Amino acid sequence: AHQFSLGSYYTGIKNWEFSLESYYKNMVNVLEYKDGSNFVGSSAGWENKVEMGTGRSFGIELLAQKTAGRITGWLAYTLAKSDRKFRPNGINNGIRFPYKYDRRHSLSLVVNYKLSEKIDLNSSWTFNSGGTATIAEEKIAVIRPVNQGQYFDPTQSQLNKGQTITTEDYVEHRNNYRVPPTHLLNIGINFNKKTKHGIRTWNFSVYNLYDAMNPTFIYKQENKELQNGKVVTKTSMNKITLLPLIPSVTYTYKF
Repeated sequence: AHQFSLGSYYTGIKNWEFSLESYYKNMVNVLEYKDGSNFVGSSAGWENKVEMGTGRSFGIELLAQKTAGRITGWLAYTLAKSDRKFRPNGINNGIRFPYKYDRRHSLSLVVNYKLSEKIDLNSSWTFNSGGTATIAEEKIAVIRPVNQGQYFDPTQSQLNKGQTITTEDYVEHRNNYRVPPTHLLNIGINFNKKTKHGIRTWNFSVYNLYDAMNPTFIYKQENKELQNGKVVTKTSMNKITLLPLIPSVTYTYKF
């Protein structure tokens, strides 16, 4: 990989720092699983199931930071893009596609408040655009040879004997689905006390204060329903959240 960056920094205001930085990263020999690769049951011969290509990442980062005083913290924003490209007729038919961790927007706000020599408060709020995933857009009918032991339906007169019709998921482009964005607020309070041999700190904090149901996993679910005497398949996208609101207590002793 080769990375190039250009930035500008300003510290002309007391206790404040401002920065603007842009970057471009070019990558070669990146690996991706080939279309249709299956690792179920065995990982042998994995090198035949991957393909090498090129990648790039570029973006702009903005930062405003207060470095001193009773209130400190920063506000940071990143506008970025990351994608991959492989040989013609290879992954995604050689068409450039967004990388799994391509997140267009990233915003973070951190505020620290020193209430006294013994008590300080801290909070942070973050927002990130969702990454990408490959989700089947529709199902298509495929004519295949009958496998050994598979039943052949003679009513399918349009098929030759020894053939059968199966349905398969159809995906036009790799990473064609954008996962919902994530955001959360964390807060905490520290009680500090100097002792004879060090500093004792009790911390009480809450992760994900407003209990945002951010997606940890996204999966597709198909349900069959009977409507007007016909079986209709309805598809929905569902999410699983593993980290809801979590309070915590920490004791630290430095000596």
